[in-house]
Amino acid sequence: MDSIWSGSLAAFRERVAGSDPVPAGVSAAAVTAAFALGLLTKVLGICARRKGFAGDPKRVIAMIESAQRESAILQRAADQDIAAFEHYMKSRALGQPDLRAAIEIPMDAVHAAGVGLDLCVEAAGLVHAFVAADLGAAAALLASAIQAMLLSVDFNCRQLGSSELPNANRQLEKLALEQAETVRHRVLEIIG
Repeated sequence: MDSIWSGSLAAFRERVAGSDPVPAGVSAAAVTAAFALGLLTKVLGICARRKGFAGDPKRVIAMIESAQRESAILQRAADQDIAAFEHYMKSRALGQPDLRAAIEIPMDAVHAAGVGLDLCVEAAGLVHAFVAADLGAAAALLASAIQAMLLSVDFNCRQLGSSELPNANRQLEKLALEQAETVRHRVLEIIG
């Protein structure tokens, strides 16, 4: 399987819009979240270079490094989710459906996007008006990606007859939406 990252955005979009079962929701959400973390990295870099920046430059570097690590997890997850679904289809054809990876991979991606949202909340205290809207966009994209990936996890769990994880996922979703809203309010205060 070729990595989705080796092609163009247009090619990925065409694959998502195509008739093959994957890539689908998790891959699209993981790509979106990876881009959102790229946007967060940009925002942090611009803030740290601004004349008069009063924050801790070492902390900003650590935040950028964390965003880059989580972005790498999301990038891998976009490819791994495709492989997990293909594995599931093969195992199903053999009469032994195996959905473990189709649950674990999106959950890893959800957690990576959640770390990104934590970073956005922290960054809300550092940004200036010039990049505030971009921070808000990063947080909104991360929260939406989390929601999308959790839908897939919930569906796969229900295929196994389990409702335990989907019930816990409501708390993750609620937290993501609250964090995005916190960032949005801070952005609106900054841009006046």
